[in-house]
Amino acid sequence: MAAHVVMEAALTSDTSGQLWSSCLWDLQSGTALATYKGDGTAPRGLCLLGNQYLLSAANNKPLIHVWALQRRDHVQQRMVCGGRVSAMAVSPDGTLVVAGIAEKINIWQVCTGNLLAVLTRHYQGVTCLSFTDDGSHFLSAGDDNLVLVWSVHSVLSGGSTAVGHSPEPRHTLSHHSLPVTDLYCGCGGLQARAVSASLDQTCKLFEVSSGQLLLSVSFDVSITSVTMDTAETHLFAGGTNGSIHQVNLYAQPAQRERHIEDSEDGHAKIFKGHSKQVTCLSVSMDGSQLLSGSHDLTARLWDILSMQCIRTFSHKGPVTNAMLIHPPSHMLEGRGKPSAPLQQFQRHLHTQGQGEDMEEGTRNTVDVRIGQYQKGIVSDGLEQNYTEVERIHNYTEQKEIQEKSDHVSKQDLEFEVKRLKHINQELYQYAAQNIFNSNGTS
Repeated sequence: MAAHVVMEAALTSDTSGQLWSSCLWDLQSGTALATYKGDGTAPRGLCLLGNQYLLSAANNKPLIHVWALQRRDHVQQRMVCGGRVSAMAVSPDGTLVVAGIAEKINIWQVCTGNLLAVLTRHYQGVTCLSFTDDGSHFLSAGDDNLVLVWSVHSVLSGGSTAVGHSPEPRHTLSHHSLPVTDLYCGCGGLQARAVSASLDQTCKLFEVSSGQLLLSVSFDVSITSVTMDTAETHLFAGGTNGSIHQVNLYAQPAQRERHIEDSEDGHAKIFKGHSKQVTCLSVSMDGSQLLSGSHDLTARLWDILSMQCIRTFSHKGPVTNAMLIHPPSHMLEGRGKPSAPLQQFQRHLHTQGQGEDMEEGTRNTVDVRIGQYQKGIVSDGLEQNYTEVERIHNYTEQKEIQEKSDHVSKQDLEFEVKRLKHINQELYQYAAQNIFNSNGTS
């Protein structure tokens, strides 16, 4: 009999960490394919890094646990952070890790471990983070009811990483009236549509490029998780009462605002099975299955067409993360080792001054590790990536020229200040002499 080929699997985690920190499940048999032992994982704190590592934000500690996908028995590394990580995301190319710590957003470069930027535009704790599929932008949301759209280029360019300075987001969206609980960004890069969920019982569908609100869907219950299918024709929203609503985004008549009652009608369908709050949702690649996690200590796999639960994965604590992934072969086989070691994440902001001892010409560059392009392998996007590297190189040269001209301008300004100080001193002495002379004469 031919061996069962795992095309898609469920990766879940819970807060307890009693049996494991995270587990990979077979969707057909319901058995565990791989387990990664460690502490409990925080909500929205589980990420795959470039098909090489698994990152898990500790639930009640300022740590990020790291496993090589092949080695599951113990934690390979522990990244110490400046506080407990409340949300985490990895860029699609695996070069950046973004984490929310209280109201701040830290951005690390994977290949060096440098802390490239600390963003401080949220007023309360960050609850969720999500990248666009091209990695050019990422979204953040928090307890301050705001959704922010960030340009990666703007955040990492020039003086935006300077101490005490935080760049402005591309868009600041204040559509919600209560804390935002979840974010999902669709396909299309900057032209993608994204959806946010909130305790104000609404989901907001908006355009990433313009920030324009496209659709507002209100429910009879607070929403704690949201996702869309691959075709982005249906929205799935999980509530605090354990129900999961399916909303047809193309239902007629088309409306900008829609109210979904807690009962089946022409526009919504409800998946019932969880007894407590739904914390996370994920749809399979073919759009036929839905994975959900809940505080009732279970993750459930649903058939979307029939709305029936076809598999239940039991946990020892509230489920914090549940996602459907295509597992790489080495994750299942447990053999081999990562192609490159993972550098320790720095706690202090990396500045240009730290590179004074580096060779001339490399001081203002950013190291990039391209793991998916190996010798002898050519892909359709390779030419585009070489163009991007060339653009970054040209930008670096222009920046060096600009800094040299700025240095010259600074010398001119210092000379001008000295000259003006001298003139001011002469005016003061002249005025003082005349005042004293006039007082003596009178």
